Amino acid sequence: MRNLIVSYRKLPQQIVNTLQLKYPDGFDHDTFEFELPGKQIICKALRLTVDEVNYLIKLEQRPKRTDFLLDEDW
Repeated sequence: MRNLIVSYRKLPQQIVNTLQLKYPDGFDHDTFEFELPGKQIICKALRLTVDEVNYLIKLEQRPKRTDFLLDEDW
């Protein structure tokens, strides 16, 4: 079984069609977030298995926030 990490923008049309069939109401409830090692980036992604291929589909990225709001009473 192959494992592929692909951006949503670069997905083949066949996989996009499979996503639409599998998640007709959207896939927000099946997404998860992970941090890229060595970078300050958080990625939102979705897993999909099609024809002996495991896809990790990157949906969006955002910078990791490392600043903390400190309460004066803390």
